[in-house]
Amino acid sequence: MKDTRAGRGTLGRLVTDEALFTDIQSLLGAVEAVVQKMNQGRGTLGRLANDPAAAKALEASLQNVEAVTAKIRAGEGSLGRLLTDDSMVRSLNSTTANLDSITGRISRGDGTAGKLINDTQLYDRLNGMSDRLDKVMAGLQQGEGTAGQLLKDRQLYENINGTVSELQKLVQDIRANPRKFLNVQVSLF
Repeated sequence: MKDTRAGRGTLGRLVTDEALFTDIQSLLGAVEAVVQKMNQGRGTLGRLANDPAAAKALEASLQNVEAVTAKIRAGEGSLGRLLTDDSMVRSLNSTTANLDSITGRISRGDGTAGKLINDTQLYDRLNGMSDRLDKVMAGLQQGEGTAGQLLKDRQLYENINGTVSELQKLVQDIRANPRKFLNVQVSLF
């Protein structure tokens, strides 16, 4: 044991160093406050220490973690196979290499997706076409043009529908009685 005279050694400093003594007193006071709150059931540790249901829930969770970990170690499930089966690792590496290849081709502008992403002219054309299509659709919705009139004008729709119905009847009649509609005259000189 070290000499405590004149503040030498740890114990001597504890007895003679007022600041160190005050710090230790503060620390002990804080520890007592935490223990008191735990005994009252406050805070997570307090609830675990005083509430059997919370302790059982934590225990059940830990058992679940242990069971999952055991299954993984046994090679069960995707993660377990990944950790224990070399073919899974090779397959994952192959998939990653394929994805790298595909994203590389897209970045270089190869293929349809690469052109769509990298070719500004193609983008501008598609964007312009989309704008024109939007205008055509807006015109149709406002009843512009023949197609727009067909969509909006009920009377025009009914007239065209009636005309088609009459034409169907005429074709049926011609098929049923073609002589009625054919007038053939043959003349010699």
